[in-house]
Amino acid sequence: MKNLVIWGAGGHGRVILDIARAMGTFDQIAFCDDRAAADGELAGAPVLSGSLERIRSLGFTWLVVAIGDNAVRARCFARAIEAGLQPATCIHPTAWISRRAQIGEGTVVMPRVVVQTEARIGVNCILNTGVIVEHDCEVGDHAHLSPSATLCGNVTVGELAHLGAGVTAIPGSRIGAGAVVGAGSVVLREVAADTTVVGVPARILQRK
Repeated sequence: MKNLVIWGAGGHGRVILDIARAMGTFDQIAFCDDRAAADGELAGAPVLSGSLERIRSLGFTWLVVAIGDNAVRARCFARAIEAGLQPATCIHPTAWISRRAQIGEGTVVMPRVVVQTEARIGVNCILNTGVIVEHDCEVGDHAHLSPSATLCGNVTVGELAHLGAGVTAIPGSRIGAGAVVGAGSVVLREVAADTTVVGVPARILQRK
């Protein structure tokens, strides 16, 4: 039996539920939520309460984290691994992934995503609806590319970075670890780590 638990029962979790069902590879799919006081039901799937150890004891050995915040998702991913759960990679059937691309464990690839040859996607990432990752790009662990973000060739995105909806990064540009690129921005060269940029072209709004 290949049973999947989705950690997080919000809107993002319900989207992943649809993806997991469309894949057709899991025998059972359930949610888990730290805030749940008792077992329940959501969108036709069980919601399991209690610890990760309890969930594993119920036969759910595969897990995907359905939390948009990168830092929180990274912490939950680490806890799941420590609890002995196997990270599930969820890829919607309408996504196109080159055979020469790499997708890390626990990453979610949503509908109409394109990942081209030699692109490398880290673990526990989110490639949201309509994202395009062109050839030779590299996306670090726990990063989040929002809907319709486009990475042209040879773009590097650091771990825990977040690109807003409709961002475009031109060929060869670099986005540092923990950086945030505001929706609709265009990255021409480099975004420093832990920096927020916005605009066309993208300019610094804030540094951590």
